[in-house]
Amino acid sequence: MMTSTNLPIDNINSIDPSYVYTYLENSGWKEESKLDDRAIILTINKNNKKYSLLLPLDQEIPDFYSRMYDVLRTLEIVDNKSKDEILKDFKSPHQVALEQQTEIISLRFQFIYDEYKKQFSAKKMGLVLVSLQNLFDAFGELGSGQESESIRSRISPKVLEKTEISVFETFKGSFGVKLAFAKLNQQLDLFEERPLAERVSQNFLELINLSNSSDKENLRQMLLHLKKRIASRYRKFLAELIRDQSNFYIDWGSVNPEAGGHAYLTYENTVNTIDFINKMETENPEEITVRGKLLLASKSKRNYLEILSIEDKKIYTGDILDHVLKDTNIELTIDRLYIVIFEELTSINPATGEEKIERKVIDIKYLNEEN
Repeated sequence: MMTSTNLPIDNINSIDPSYVYTYLENSGWKEESKLDDRAIILTINKNNKKYSLLLPLDQEIPDFYSRMYDVLRTLEIVDNKSKDEILKDFKSPHQVALEQQTEIISLRFQFIYDEYKKQFSAKKMGLVLVSLQNLFDAFGELGSGQESESIRSRISPKVLEKTEISVFETFKGSFGVKLAFAKLNQQLDLFEERPLAERVSQNFLELINLSNSSDKENLRQMLLHLKKRIASRYRKFLAELIRDQSNFYIDWGSVNPEAGGHAYLTYENTVNTIDFINKMETENPEEITVRGKLLLASKSKRNYLEILSIEDKKIYTGDILDHVLKDTNIELTIDRLYIVIFEELTSINPATGEEKIERKVIDIKYLNEEN
């Protein structure tokens, strides 16, 4: 067991009890009882032994120092760490952000079938982080004023540098990670009032909070304001959470003392939000334009075509609407170049997180040098 000498009074008295409670909750401690608004008794079973501690909630009580010091002594035994090390874990997200000189996002996953699960599939975690990175990139594009017309167009490398997140710490209990954006001196452009990462973090937190409400009208308004690329990527992020079957907690620590905050999204509301975004997509589907070579055109049982894009080298498929087939000015010839406009509807199964894309051909033109 690691030990340490008595700590300065200021170090103890400056501890925020709410962050101690979060640390304990993440480490598997369970609330047993509450003494009004003054203190909470928490317990944990470890190595066939039950431990308990009394966490003071009011920093103004006369014996706050001694009570909090007792908490540290108990954790020193249970966690086999020194008081100095434990104090570092008690730091608020804002303190961590100031030390790192960047925005900090802490994510915690509380698995609904195993509340204190301490392992997370590397593949699943990777998919969550990739989808989150893609969402932050889309936020950054909009926040930098460089929004593209299509959700498939490339985002500026300059934006991607500012919105890139890195994992720098994990924590115990219900699995969690801490993510950091690029350093503050890499974030600000001349005349920019707030770093892009701060604005991205704020938008993300607001989306999560609105998604956890049963009334989705405010969420609708925000998604309409944020445009299709963000709505699409947010839905994809939520789909990865669905697969992990977890409740989702966020702590945002900001260099800006007036920013930062917390958010929470239940598994049930994750499912409901995906269903809600699917309905929004049905009401206003995306139109995409593909320039490429016709691979297949079927008019037998199903009016259907396949076209190979000359821009991204992908094959796009879709059902041809009747009014397009009746256009006598267009003849469909295999290997000929065309401009095909699809109406694309993307949906995600709220129960499984599986994505489904349906396309309908609403217009076809010949591709020539002028196009």
